[in-house]
Amino acid sequence: MKNILFEEYARRGFLRDLLHNNITSVKDIWNLQKQLNINTQPNTAVAITVDNYHSITRNKSEIQKQNLRLRVLKSIEEASVKFDAMAINMEEDLYAVLFYMESSEIEPVEKAVSIGKYLQEYVETKTGVSVTVGIGRRYKDILDLHLSYKDALLACHHKFFIGKSQVIHIENIVPFSEGLELFSIEVESQLSVKILSCDKEGAFQILDELLEDIIEHKFVNPIIMKARLIEIITTIVKVGLEAGAEQEKLGILSGRFVQEVIRSDTILDLQSQMREVISGVIEEISQGRRHMNLQVFEEAIEYINDNFDKDITLEDVSGYVHISPYHFSHEFKKFTGMNFIEYLTKTRIKEAKKLLLTTDLSIGEISNQVGYDDPSYFGRVFKSMEGMPPSKFKVSKKIHM
Repeated sequence: MKNILFEEYARRGFLRDLLHNNITSVKDIWNLQKQLNINTQPNTAVAITVDNYHSITRNKSEIQKQNLRLRVLKSIEEASVKFDAMAINMEEDLYAVLFYMESSEIEPVEKAVSIGKYLQEYVETKTGVSVTVGIGRRYKDILDLHLSYKDALLACHHKFFIGKSQVIHIENIVPFSEGLELFSIEVESQLSVKILSCDKEGAFQILDELLEDIIEHKFVNPIIMKARLIEIITTIVKVGLEAGAEQEKLGILSGRFVQEVIRSDTILDLQSQMREVISGVIEEISQGRRHMNLQVFEEAIEYINDNFDKDITLEDVSGYVHISPYHFSHEFKKFTGMNFIEYLTKTRIKEAKKLLLTTDLSIGEISNQVGYDDPSYFGRVFKSMEGMPPSKFKVSKKIHM
């Protein structure tokens, strides 16, 4: 049993070395094949990826993830027997199948695609898991098998645009462009402005227009696109920090979404993740501003409470907290539910009532102590607030008490 397990591990290591181009001698390959009882001389590689692997395993335990990977591998191995092919697990969500295709095959691409479709349908039927199959070119020299595998991986990347559960041959696709002119600094700046102003819909529109143009052309390498979008996420986060968002929260948010962007299977997944990034940063900016406003207006109210007995104005208070009078007036009403004059008057009358009930000061003296130079004007304001003049309020309340 131990010998069988050792031979299986050795076989997998050999196949991985072939695909990673770690063996550069044909003689070494032949010797290893003989030792491992491998009779097939593969010349074509297939890559099989589990669609949405990270999404479907996000809340799974490590044992559950391992069981899923083993089920997929077993089904690939079972399907490969039909073609005398060899299957190997390469990464968490990636598998390879190696097989030999006759050089006399008239339509090698169609033949390879039919094999790929069989593998895909078998795996999906057996496991209920969606997979995409990428197929590389046929190479004469076994030392070039790693090139076929590289082709297969590149073919798999095209599911980013054409969708999941696909069988894609490298010969049937248009090569990716390595340029990324669409992701200009100007677009990045426009997006930053929308985020800074917390215009979520405006930011979404810029993002959607950008990605729709890419979807239409389908020539941009997804890896380069994701790298550029990660740069944009970094810029967006910087904008959030400058706008007052909490650094720790933005750090956690950006770290999580960078991973999600990297793992996005399709451009639609990527679009969804970028929308969440934008929404998250805007929410953090809004919360930061609300927190900042809370502090600012608490200071403003404290200033009013300390100085209501003086002839203070809106300009005095807004200057104290370093906000423009217009912005202060607008935000103060949102914060307190009343405008500045209403709040100042309420504060003064509240203090006047306290003095009327707890002291023997005259109406004129109380008027002066709460910020009114004219006792008659104070009386009119008091009556409009309490429904009676200060003198009557004092008598009626003391009798009641």
